Amino acid sequence: MPNITSNHKDLFRAPDTEDKLNLFHSLLNANELNVTLSLALLKIIHGELGSAKHPDRSIYKRYAASIETLRYRMLDTLQLVVAAWKNQQAKGSTPPDWFPNEPKG
Repeated sequence: MPNITSNHKDLFRAPDTEDKLNLFHSLLNANELNVTLSLALLKIIHGELGSAKHPDRSIYKRYAASIETLRYRMLDTLQLVVAAWKNQQAKGSTPPDWFPNEPKG
């Protein structure tokens, strides 16, 4: 459950990895998680965990538990996420449709 605070400055801080995991679980519990959203959130979380040093190892355990929960509750979605992730890695890190068409000449 997200921590509700009365400090208004918390509204304007950048979300950390734990916040993103909380969002993932909230969407999963509300049955609003789809393949595209799962892929996006998991890639961001995975990237943050791979690039940052987290002194609290519990965040890694939460990420692993998130994957396991997705596997248990939405196996087909997880399989599609894994397939899309592998497909994107084979093609490159960013899909070409994320870039606007550049004028030629």
